[in-house]
Amino acid sequence: MNEPRPPAADLLTGYRRDVLRQYLEQVETFRRIMQGWSKDEEHRPIQPGEWSPHQVAWHVRAVEMQAYLPRLEILLAEERPRLADFDGETWMERNYGRDERGTRIVDEIYAARRAMAARLQAAPDAVWSRIGEHSFWGARTLMWWVERSMAHVDEHIQQLGIPPSHRGEG
Repeated sequence: MNEPRPPAADLLTGYRRDVLRQYLEQVETFRRIMQGWSKDEEHRPIQPGEWSPHQVAWHVRAVEMQAYLPRLEILLAEERPRLADFDGETWMERNYGRDERGTRIVDEIYAARRAMAARLQAAPDAVWSRIGEHSFWGARTLMWWVERSMAHVDEHIQQLGIPPSHRGEG
């Protein structure tokens, strides 16, 4: 006998709850990876010609704080807003600093995401499908921007790989 399926609204609520959980857990994973690099190691390129783990963390924070979080803020506040573009490469060239520890950088991302997750959790369901216009990505929903933010962090978690202090574990 087939059990009745939950209404679509319940499925979406469950999906959003899972997304918000992953939105925060992902940064915890990022932090554990950054903890695996010593202060010296976090400033060495991951591979020849690539960024160091510190540069990766710094870039992720810049994109999160200058692009994704402001887009989510405006989508929470406005109907069909125009969303600003962000040039992460230029921002990095002009603003990068080596002084902060990578874990401190990731802690800042986590705090900002925790605050945003609370706002998103409290937002009416309809806000999740609110659309913003972006010059490159086009018309995208708030949900898409949350998922895109997560995809960006995932890309860089993969780029970092396994830090030296975690190699050989298993």
